[in-house]
Amino acid sequence: DRWRIVSLRLDQGISPTTIAVIVNCSIRTVHNILQLFRETNDVIEREGRGRARASLNNDDIQILRGLFYRYPTETAANINNQFFQRTNRFVTCRTIRNYRRRLGFRPVYAREQLMLNQQHAQQRLLFCQQYLQNDYQNIIFSDEKFFEVDISGVVHWIPYNRPRPTSFRSQVQYRIAVFGAIWYNSRSNLVFIRGRTNTSTFVEYLQAAFDTHFRSIRQYYFVHDHSIWAHTSTAHNWLNRHHIICLDEYPPASPDLNPIEHVWS
Repeated sequence: DRWRIVSLRLDQGISPTTIAVIVNCSIRTVHNILQLFRETNDVIEREGRGRARASLNNDDIQILRGLFYRYPTETAANINNQFFQRTNRFVTCRTIRNYRRRLGFRPVYAREQLMLNQQHAQQRLLFCQQYLQNDYQNIIFSDEKFFEVDISGVVHWIPYNRPRPTSFRSQVQYRIAVFGAIWYNSRSNLVFIRGRTNTSTFVEYLQAAFDTHFRSIRQYYFVHDHSIWAHTSTAHNWLNRHHIICLDEYPPASPDLNPIEHVWS
């Protein structure tokens, strides 16, 4: 990377700012490496130049790796304290962060998933088996979504080949509710929900969401979760009048089977 910086600057005449973007480093790093090359005709630091770089032996690295696995949500400062207690060696938080990435850990937020009972799991399986061969280009996937505006998730540092952890929640406050739908080649209008939902307001959401799409979604199937408002005679009558077929077999507690969840994400 250091020789690449020199080549990009001297051979191709690219500016240090652009080089920093290409190599994914700071502009100051680019200037320092170019200055080092001008002074020494090399890109390797001579002994005695610059700040001493922390060097960890294999035993230290194994201890760090174990700490990363054991404390996936801890900050670099806390990991540093744990490392000092085990080795009596002090390293900077920057060194901890560098080794965490070098050892293949990445930052992610936990996936949220509902807790399923046996009945829900069986209903999900039967639904997937029943509709496995269906053409999903004429299905409308709809949902109400509550966006949390006061929650900052905990970052987990995990290896690249490990799936994201799951966080279970039972109560959420300070939310903004919206209703929307997607299908193969388009999406509905986004409807903001104010106040409580009932049979009448749910039909109003449908009208507002599909107001400009009725012609393009005739004879489409309509998928919604098992809220009571989506499966009333009033809602079904509205769908029938607009030539939309309600798919009542959609299993409860199955947000991961609804592609709109990826759009919300």
